[in-house]
Amino acid sequence: MVSCGFLHFDALAKGEANLFFPVVLKPELAEKCGFVENRKYPLLPQAREFSLALPIPGANNNQLFIYLKNNGECFGRSTVNAVATSVNFYNLHQLQNIYFALTGNELEVKL
Repeated sequence: MVSCGFLHFDALAKGEANLFFPVVLKPELAEKCGFVENRKYPLLPQAREFSLALPIPGANNNQLFIYLKNNGECFGRSTVNAVATSVNFYNLHQLQNIYFALTGNELEVKL
């Protein structure tokens, strides 16, 4: 969570919202959110995969994945029983939004 102060609201009032940038997903950030790296990922070491099991009641296997591609691009997606259920997302706020939408709880980020 980022605290918002007068300077933020002042910039918004002046139409300078372009000065605000989203936090891009990175492996270090994934680990701070509780994701665990798949050490048996077949594309290692060029690409990496991180997963987080979602606390959703029921018999389905609900997970979030974050992938780091060999070109440095990092993105996430949600899955149910290994089937993708979302488009790719690239920023922390998108991860937080999808986590909240699926679980009803805030994603804990240990910064």
